[in-house]
Amino acid sequence: MKTINKIIQILVVAIFLPIVFTGCSDDDNEITDPGTETEVPNFILGQESIRVKVGAENKVTVDVKEGGGEYDAFILNANIAKAETVDGVLKVEGVANGQTSLIVSDKYNRYRKVPVSVYTTDKLELSHKTFDLVTVLGNSGTLTASVVLGNGGYEATSNNSAVGVSVNEEGIISMTAISKKAEFTAIVTVKDCTGLSEEIAVTVKASMDPFTNAELETIMLDGTRRYFYNGSKTDSSYYTYLNEVTGEGKQRYGWDYYSYYWYKLEFKGNKDVGTKEDAVFDYYYYRDGSVLTPVTMKIIKNDGVNIWGVFSYINDEQEKLYTGYFCSPI
Repeated sequence: MKTINKIIQILVVAIFLPIVFTGCSDDDNEITDPGTETEVPNFILGQESIRVKVGAENKVTVDVKEGGGEYDAFILNANIAKAETVDGVLKVEGVANGQTSLIVSDKYNRYRKVPVSVYTTDKLELSHKTFDLVTVLGNSGTLTASVVLGNGGYEATSNNSAVGVSVNEEGIISMTAISKKAEFTAIVTVKDCTGLSEEIAVTVKASMDPFTNAELETIMLDGTRRYFYNGSKTDSSYYTYLNEVTGEGKQRYGWDYYSYYWYKLEFKGNKDVGTKEDAVFDYYYYRDGSVLTPVTMKIIKNDGVNIWGVFSYINDEQEKLYTGYFCSPI
């Protein structure tokens, strides 16, 4: 009967203990049995909080400085930690990352509540310490790294606003930036819920290559007529396609829509594979504005039926490399 009464008393106390209960003084944390008339010793714990690593091998002993004996203890959230009493010695074992509380009682029905923080590791480990983020000049690129070992609750910051960073609950770190002519660096700092932190040095560099080899291969696999600029298809079936020689003797490919909008790519020389001289891109569309600029142009494929061409130019004011490509019947 005595055991049943004590369990009931513990449960009642756990329910009515304040939500915020962090001190260990007699005034703040002691609940006494009003019917007790005998002089009793103080009930003092040596820890105001307990931090314990997950695992049975990492148990933490509760330091009872003074008390009435017959100690008992339990954890408010058994999914995060558990408590045990062996020969009067109280121990706490971490089960999973998180925060909970330990409730300790003595034979005089006095109780103490101690915050418990459970963690997994003493070291935060990331997949990378340095990163080169290379993008076509003036274009955005994203790299990802990951938390290899940590305690969850991750946050990420960058010391350079030109590099954006985010991290999700799984510890996947995304870093995004737009390259400039001059390379620049940012230090990305990742922290976990326990305050552990690690850094990644991200260097952002610009590439002057308008297309990768893989992108060129993809372009050449498609034999449909099309005209792309700045990553978007510009033509439509109701446009007038251009495949002609100008009065200056230049080859002209592109399209025209009643002279309201147009896409004209002109170059000197034949239609064989190779770099073309004196290439000019003349484009106008209400959504994109107008462009009239010399470009670097190459015919990358000629199969006797169609030709595939690519071109690029740099807008110095914007520090951006623009690209385009087309496929057209010869």
